[in-house]
Amino acid sequence: MKAKVNGPKQKLIHIVGGGFNQVALVRQAKAKGLRVLVTDSNENPPARKFADLFEQIDTTDRNASLRCAEKNHIDFVTTDMTDVAVPTVAFIAETLGLPGIGYETALKFTNKYIMRKALAGLTESFCPESYFFTDLKIAIQFLQDSNNNQNYLVKPVNSQGSKGVHILRSGNIQENAALISNTILESRGQGILIERFVVGHEYSVETFVKDKKVYNLTLTKKYHYEHNPCLDKRNTFLGDVDEALESKLFLANQKIIEALGLPFGMTHAEYKIENGKVYLMEIAARGAGGSISSHIIPYLTGFNTLDALLSTYAEESYSIQIEDYKTRFAVLKFFEFTPGKIKRYLINQKILDSALVVDLNLSVGQSLCLPKDSRDRPGYFVVHGENRSLVLEKEKQVSSAVKIEYE
Repeated sequence: MKAKVNGPKQKLIHIVGGGFNQVALVRQAKAKGLRVLVTDSNENPPARKFADLFEQIDTTDRNASLRCAEKNHIDFVTTDMTDVAVPTVAFIAETLGLPGIGYETALKFTNKYIMRKALAGLTESFCPESYFFTDLKIAIQFLQDSNNNQNYLVKPVNSQGSKGVHILRSGNIQENAALISNTILESRGQGILIERFVVGHEYSVETFVKDKKVYNLTLTKKYHYEHNPCLDKRNTFLGDVDEALESKLFLANQKIIEALGLPFGMTHAEYKIENGKVYLMEIAARGAGGSISSHIIPYLTGFNTLDALLSTYAEESYSIQIEDYKTRFAVLKFFEFTPGKIKRYLINQKILDSALVVDLNLSVGQSLCLPKDSRDRPGYFVVHGENRSLVLEKEKQVSSAVKIEYE
């Protein structure tokens, strides 16, 4: 009787975070023949059903995440589209001697104060003047002493999704004090930045880094809510950005990534243009949310960022071939509904199915409000196509495909 010959052991990848935006990464890992361990703070996150193993662990709990990784003898560890998991991933990788960007590098991309200190030596400053505080009274006193009719932006050093980000308008002392207090709370004791408010249109740049070489992939034009200029409601890839401006943003982005020392992986950076000058709002060492890294970039450029990321961990050879992202079109739009309590809702599923991606969370009895940060947005969709006008028409159709009746 012949002895059974076992094939090579399947590699196990630990994906920190199991939200909707991580599903594509889990499925891509499975498609590459990897076993997947997902950890998430929620008991039953969307990515769980696609994983081989799951444990409920807070993504920011580095030590618990490390113990889980050690217990399961993981081969790789990664995340996508979530800032809070990036230091945890880097910590696990560094401790276990696995491929990673390095814990100190991770902090440069997730702590906005450390980020700005690391960029201070650039010959051209891309960061607006900013001031770091941990004490509410000192921060409020700073504003009172400024007395320069200047608007500021206050933000936690360690959050994403515009959580705790507010405009501090000159002269509104009482209101500003309440806003700063909220920001300090959102920072979970890590501190806040108060920086000069930059007036201008906002853009984001998506990149992939291989062997420390920066590949700029796409440029996004961003639009915000009228009631909240700090929060996105629409991201467009419509080929309508001036080439000279695109070149200026791409060059600034490359310099910043090189200065921060990212060895590999994806980045998502947000910029504003004021009087022709580029100002960095923030940059993250992960793919852009809203299915940009998982769906929009591969569609626009022909380059699969998730596959390339996983190939990097597995030390598989691959080349980076990028098509011009302006030959195709896409729009990411967050659903907008009138505030109120939902009595019932009706969905035209046929129209929703025409979208590239839909993530919508509605329930009877749910109270909808004007969004203060990403937690208040009920969902989003992505439409795409090779005809700009048709993409814009499809955006209108999907936007109106959900009807809500209120109590």
